[in-house]
Amino acid sequence: GRSYCVRTQRMLNQCLESLVQKVQSGVVINFEKSGPDPAPVGEDGLVDTSRPINSFASQPWHSCHKLIYVRPNPKTGVPVGHWPIPESFWPDQNSPTLPPRTAHPVVRFSCVDCEPMVIDKLPFDKYELEPSPLTQYILERKSPHTCWQVFVSSSGKYSELGHPFGYLKASTTLTCVNLFVMPYNYPVLLPLL
Repeated sequence: GRSYCVRTQRMLNQCLESLVQKVQSGVVINFEKSGPDPAPVGEDGLVDTSRPINSFASQPWHSCHKLIYVRPNPKTGVPVGHWPIPESFWPDQNSPTLPPRTAHPVVRFSCVDCEPMVIDKLPFDKYELEPSPLTQYILERKSPHTCWQVFVSSSGKYSELGHPFGYLKASTTLTCVNLFVMPYNYPVLLPLL
């Protein structure tokens, strides 16, 4: 943190300018691992079966409280998103109120390598993750052509984990990790479309 002791109007303007430059436009999300750790990847990018998987020891990348950058549209200055992050409950018409929820969504990720899915003319949202132990771990795997699906617990009617609503994927240049937000249960929807 930083504190400012403002004594003049000019100093106030300088402090406000300094604060504005530090503000990042984004949303804070709790990322939590679901299921076992992935198989270790060797130097060649292939799965290394000689190294054991220790899924039970907690690692810093298993749980991260981090920002996703929400970039504004360059023309309008307003951020544009097509799909929401699901709520952690299934709507009940008989309930007079909505259940309470956390200020920051809890997004669970599965470490099973999947094919990234997109189709022409169906929009998706792409958000860059703030650097963290999770982004570092994904980038070190050097697998820009696979992704890990993301879920919100209790978002489905009959399933504890719910259905995937997107995925985490390293950029093709391995410089950052992006959260792709798609329609809910997109692995079923996209082939139908």
